Amino acid sequence: MSFVEGTVMEIIYRNDENGYTVLELDCDGSLVVCVGTIPLIQPGEYVRFYGAYTTHKNYGEQFKVASMESKMPEGDESIKLFLSGGLIKGIGEVLAHRIVQEFHKDTFNIIENHPEELAKIKGISRPAAERIQQQFKEVSSIRGVVIELQKLGLTIREAMLAYEAYGQSAPYLIEKNPYRLMDDIRGIGFEKADRIAAGMGMENYGDLRLYNGIRHVLKLKMEGGHTCLPLEMLVKTAASMLQESEERTRAMLTKLIAQGVISENLYNGTQAVATADAYAAESFDAYKLMQLCKATPKNEISLALAEKVLMTDKQLSEEQERAVLMALQNSVAVITGGPGTGKTTILNQIITILEKSGITAVLAAPTGRAAKRMEKATLREAKTIHRLLEYGVTPGEEINEFCRFNRDEENPIEAEAIIIDEMSMVDIFLFRSLLAAVAPGTRLILTGDADQLPSVGPGNVLKDIIASGKVPVAVLTEVFRQQGNIALNASRVNRGEAIDLFPMGDFVFLPASGPEDTLRQTVSVFLERLKDGYSLDDVQIICPVKKGEIGVYNINKTLREVLNPRLVGKEEFTFGDTTYRVGDKVMQTTNNYSKEWYIKGTVKMLSRGTGAYNGDLGRIEAIDTEEKTVDILFDGERMATYEWNEMDQLEHAYAVTVHKSQGSEFNTVILPLYYGGNDFLTRNLLYTAITRAKEKMIVIGSARTVQFMVHNSRISHRFTALKYELKSCGDFMDNVGRGQESLQQEYEKLLGIFDED
Repeated sequence: MSFVEGTVMEIIYRNDENGYTVLELDCDGSLVVCVGTIPLIQPGEYVRFYGAYTTHKNYGEQFKVASMESKMPEGDESIKLFLSGGLIKGIGEVLAHRIVQEFHKDTFNIIENHPEELAKIKGISRPAAERIQQQFKEVSSIRGVVIELQKLGLTIREAMLAYEAYGQSAPYLIEKNPYRLMDDIRGIGFEKADRIAAGMGMENYGDLRLYNGIRHVLKLKMEGGHTCLPLEMLVKTAASMLQESEERTRAMLTKLIAQGVISENLYNGTQAVATADAYAAESFDAYKLMQLCKATPKNEISLALAEKVLMTDKQLSEEQERAVLMALQNSVAVITGGPGTGKTTILNQIITILEKSGITAVLAAPTGRAAKRMEKATLREAKTIHRLLEYGVTPGEEINEFCRFNRDEENPIEAEAIIIDEMSMVDIFLFRSLLAAVAPGTRLILTGDADQLPSVGPGNVLKDIIASGKVPVAVLTEVFRQQGNIALNASRVNRGEAIDLFPMGDFVFLPASGPEDTLRQTVSVFLERLKDGYSLDDVQIICPVKKGEIGVYNINKTLREVLNPRLVGKEEFTFGDTTYRVGDKVMQTTNNYSKEWYIKGTVKMLSRGTGAYNGDLGRIEAIDTEEKTVDILFDGERMATYEWNEMDQLEHAYAVTVHKSQGSEFNTVILPLYYGGNDFLTRNLLYTAITRAKEKMIVIGSARTVQFMVHNSRISHRFTALKYELKSCGDFMDNVGRGQESLQQEYEKLLGIFDED
């Protein structure tokens, strides 16, 4: 790590929310552009920045700052620059000049200790002088804490976050227990906390390290989709990572279990452990789902009416008719099947019968695009699950810093039937929130493809429900969409059967000689589809990974420069390492329920709404470099404005990962595949990618890679407990003949379900 030092001459850009700053530093007469998280820096200061030189493709050489040392300005000109830099409100260039002319090198001493002298300056009243003193002390205080935290090994950004969390006590609290950063500071994990502890003498933190290391391993496994782990596996994994004995690790794990930090249970004869919140979620999911199964539906459905509708339409096969009747006869039902098996047709029949029976039904899916697909297929309104649960601040509360679901046990969803699509994308925590808001007696119909990739979050909810055998399930196996090879090949992949790659039609394979050739052909085919009249929304590149020659990042970078090159007069700006340009295709990567939008081409006040959801695709319509805002048009109709500091919610989307494509369907899907026999190249990943294509599936790359994926049935196994909890809870409810209320009390005693409030 190198360093540069000199006087700060100008703040070119500063994001006050996260401290990201671009400035010019005078290093012995040479101006150096420095970038990074540099809070509270002011023109006139003499600083030493530690970091490294980098070259930005648009802005040239820059010095990327990792940490810094600073001292207060000493000369008159430097002090004036500092005071008028904007950090101390109420002092502009004129007042700064007057103050320095009066006090010179004693200026900072006067401001901090003698505000009454400062009040003698023309234009500064006594109250104003006291406000200036207070601001100056606050800035000095923060600076001191940040410098102390940097000495402990935190970056400037991390130090600022720690100051926000702990205030003046930050250095003391972190020295006492550096591992507390794992829980309190976003972006700081066990590894960073461990390095800080090592810098302060690891021998002081032996037990704390083991305690938090075990938690860290379990958390990592949850991020990989697991909800629990065999106890001995956790002991061995944690002991190996921490280089501790298994005896010490097991003893510490016993302490964590005794404290309730980790839960221990016996599943299928195996001792398993889970984080307390994961166990609470799965045990609640099981209890509530069984409670809903046992409840009598609020409204009866006439089987005669149902059979009449089915006979009139005559759209369904016997298998599909059985699925419809099963769903209507039970309080809870699951319908699962691959592409072309008629799930949408079945849903439409179910909805028709419910409506004819006078039963109100609401429709929802995990993502905005999945909800839009559902809406288009059923011609009824469909919402995201979060929107259905009314996620946001609590209505009527004047002060509310946190968003939450406003639909819950006390305020359940107002519907007599709830239909949820794309259930494979739902994790245990979202499912808990959904079930909590479903009143007993409300019909719940869950649909999805259990063979697709599981949820990004922990759990395997749809598969576990089916495997438990405790919930009525209809498995659709007949494929009716046989006008082409997409559904046929998807079905073959799902069964582990080799697919014929070379017939043309709606499923096309283009061989490539290597990753570079795969990239070249991917770009070429994409451009050809656009020339044939398809839009950017119609054609989607889907990749197994983000990095590498044919990963999401490189394809996005390559294709964007072809489709939307830099031109004079075309606005653009850089956020972090990414340059955004008018015309870019982007994707929302997080759920932002408060993001306001309006329908383009209409009066804003008459067509306003809120919500931008993970997976929403859009185009950058305008960039305002003065206001520092970006206008994005989603799905060709919803216009939303983003502040520059909100752009971490978006990324380029000419190419997306297979996981990000779930719940979406595109006219044409292009899948670049040229890899070795990597374990992540699984059958269900290929199956999920193929099932995203509506009219055209184009695979480019290596036939060997495709066939490897077909035969790689190693579905990244997830240790989950929902199916066992469902079996246990279902058996319990079947065997205990008590009223529902006493049953609930007994079961909660046994399981120790946490009270969220």
